[in-house]
Order: sequence, then structure tokens, then C-alpha cells
Amino acid sequence: MTWAGHRERWGHWLCRHRGWGLIPLLVIGLLLERHILPASRGSYMLIAGAAGILFGALLRVVCSTFISHHESHDSALATRLITDGPYAISRNPAYLGEGAIALGIAMMSRMPWFVLVTLGGLFVLMAFIIEWEEKALRDRFGQEYDNYSRLVPRWFSFSQMLHPDSYLKTRGRVKLLTAVRAEAGTMLIGLSAILAFLAKADLEILQLSRMIP
Repeated sequence: MTWAGHRERWGHWLCRHRGWGLIPLLVIGLLLERHILPASRGSYMLIAGAAGILFGALLRVVCSTFISHHESHDSALATRLITDGPYAISRNPAYLGEGAIALGIAMMSRMPWFVLVTLGGLFVLMAFIIEWEEKALRDRFGQEYDNYSRLVPRWFSFSQMLHPDSYLKTRGRVKLLTAVRAEAGTMLIGLSAILAFLAKADLEILQLSRMIP
């Protein structure tokens, strides 16, 4: 198999299993304490991280009101090209949400170097996934996808937020409750991360206060 073939296989596999990557990220962030900022100095990282996790989870739910759970985990199963809602602003809004959650977890660890490592890991991961996904969508939808990719950026554009098909002016095809259920695992990991990191910071502050006479 050629190198391109290997990249395609890895991209497909990573796309289907990418959600599980949040768990080891959370475990490492909680257990590893190398060059960690004290809770008193790292509060800004806790706040920014929690905001990132909440934003990412909300964005995932919004995306899931436009695309089915199976299609979001394997673009090769897509029956139609989604071009409205958040997909009128970015071709990969769900990945933006996942990236925000991952970076949020890294931020809440209060280890700046871990944030940089996570950012680098996301860059490599998304490079493989998006290369595979864009090929799969182009093979499936042809000229329709090419037209869409010319109009909508791969990641984000402020000008596209004013697009008439933006989410605030468009209703998704999937019921909100169904979307929430589809993203229950991601939301549970995000909520667990916020509570765990806050509890860890509170425990550090409590232990420090007991050491001060």
C-alpha cells in the first residue's frame, strides 16, 4: 500500500474513533503535575478552559441538529451534503467544537506546555482526518462539494457568520433532544473534566491554607 493509502486508512480510523481521545487527555491532565501553575496563579487557565469546554460541547450539539450521529462519525455514510447552519460558516464546525473541548481540558490542567502539546496533536490529527474526509466527500458529491468548498472556508470566516443560511436563521433537521442524546458522551466527558479540575484546584488551595499558620 502506498503512503497516500496509509494516510487515507489512518484518517478514516481516526475520524471514527476520535472522540475517545478526550479520555486519555483528561487522565493525563489530572494526574500529571509537571510544571503546573499553582491554583492561585492558574485561575485564568481554569476559567478559559471551562469556557472552551462549554463552547465546544454547545457547538457539537448545534452541529448534531443538522447531521446524524452516524454521518458525523463517518462522512462516507453521508446521504446529503450539509451546507446550512454552522456548516455555512465552516466546513468543519464539529471538529472546531472537539478542538475547543480538547484545548479546554489542556488549559484546565494549568500546564502551559501541555496546551502546546495538545495543540500540536490536534494539528496532526485533523490533518489526517480532513484529508480523508474531503476526499470521501468529493468522491461522493463531486462538483457539489467543490462548489461548497469554494464558498465556505475549511475552518472559519467572520464574513460567513452573516450568511443567510446561518444557524440563527435556519432550523436543523434533527430534533434537539436527539442531538443532545447523540452528544451525551462528549458532554459527560466535558462536564466531568470541569468538575474534576475545579475539585483538584480547591483541594490544592485547602492543603495550602492548612500549611499556613
